[in-house]
Amino acid sequence: MRHHSPADDDPVAAFFFSPAGESVLRHIVLAAFATFQLRGACGIRFIGDFLKLSQLDRFVASSRGALHPLAAHIESDLVAFRDCEQPDLAQQMQAKTITLVPDEHFHSGKPCLVGIEPVANFILVECYRDRRDADTWKEAIEEGTKGMPLKIVQMTSDQATALVCCAEKGFEAMHSPDLFHGQRDMLKPVLLPLNRPIQQAQKDLEKATQQSDKLDTPMDEMPSEEQLRSLIESMRQELVIGKRLEQSRQRKEEAVEQVRGVGDDYHPFDRVTGRPVTAEEVGKRLTEHVDRLAEVVEEARLGEKAEQAVNKSRTWVATLMGCVAWFWCLATARVQELELSEEQERIVKEKLLASEYWATAAGRARSAEERKRLKVMAAELTKEAWRKGGALSSLSEEARKEVAKVSRETAGMFQRSSSCVEGRNGRLSLQHHGHSRVSERRLKALTVMHNYMVKRPDGTTAAERFFGQKPKDVFSWLLERMPDLPRPARKRPRQTAESYSKVG
Repeated sequence: MRHHSPADDDPVAAFFFSPAGESVLRHIVLAAFATFQLRGACGIRFIGDFLKLSQLDRFVASSRGALHPLAAHIESDLVAFRDCEQPDLAQQMQAKTITLVPDEHFHSGKPCLVGIEPVANFILVECYRDRRDADTWKEAIEEGTKGMPLKIVQMTSDQATALVCCAEKGFEAMHSPDLFHGQRDMLKPVLLPLNRPIQQAQKDLEKATQQSDKLDTPMDEMPSEEQLRSLIESMRQELVIGKRLEQSRQRKEEAVEQVRGVGDDYHPFDRVTGRPVTAEEVGKRLTEHVDRLAEVVEEARLGEKAEQAVNKSRTWVATLMGCVAWFWCLATARVQELELSEEQERIVKEKLLASEYWATAAGRARSAEERKRLKVMAAELTKEAWRKGGALSSLSEEARKEVAKVSRETAGMFQRSSSCVEGRNGRLSLQHHGHSRVSERRLKALTVMHNYMVKRPDGTTAAERFFGQKPKDVFSWLLERMPDLPRPARKRPRQTAESYSKVG
């Protein structure tokens, strides 16, 4: 190490060259790499700029050539942490059934397969593969879950053929379609033709308004009978066009509202009362939205493509109905395994499952008011379930914990969306833009960062939520194995033209 002796009148240098200062400096540098480069998708040069602006480049070399080996060492250590820690966590975890949300990411020569367990937000699969067919997916998932007592009972995706085949044939699991993709396919062929009459009516209304404004200007003399007729006709046309524009806008708003209503009603619990909803009832509600959308298409005479999209959505709605039926079959079986009385099972289904479901779903509501309402409803359902003198109050403390755990895990099995993996794909896109490419080693390091270092507001990592126990602190683990910091070279005086002439 190119160590310099601090000057007597430089207390900052004296501190950073002391053992305590060296420890602080290593913390700062490791935090910069973990936060800026691995989480923030910044390049190494930005870390060098940070060291310069903070004047820490007096103690740590800030050039790319000096920092790159350190970055590579940190990435390798992250992978080593996963290889060392994860097998022990998997061995100690309890057996569990999970839903997997898979999707592909395309920003390099090979497709990147990404699979996340949505309740804990734990990444089980994140790797490059030459192909993305069903067999390749199955192999990647088995590799990612190796050594873990897991059973995949459901996969939620955008209905790609390979993923559906992998779920149904590869793992004999239920496949649940992503809600957003279905809504998009349902609305897209309808929205564009509904926009055309609005745009045309806006142009016609603008012309009619200009004409009426021209005729309605003050005149020095009385207008002629012909001018009055023209003014009256222009006003009449303006009213007719305005009415046509309003009708077109109402049709569009109605279509959007019906598609949005599919998302509002696709829940195993009622959004207003919180009570359980059967698959038949959900199917009836969703079908009503599709029927109303079909009426809008017919009224607006949108054509064959729009009609085909609406008719196709009926099959999709039937699939959603089947997903709700599957969820209730699973929930009933899991509640029965608790060996409770009939009344206790009813309370768990109607109160606890609903409260756990809406407590999670509240965070995805459209407005702050709706989020607050759903959270309050979830809290009230929990309070009713555990009220003093109720059916569940007679359970022991251990039994209560088990009931709460099963309720939480069962409610999380109903997955409507693949948004968790879409968000991960967005983070990977930032990494590719920030670094031009993501190597396999960096990809593994990013996976470890997501699973073991990123924390939710409650202070838990994805690994802690998934394995059910707290792993070692990855930052402290990296700090212990961090190599010596690269030291800056002693600055040499710059040669001037005069000095060069003297040497000559």
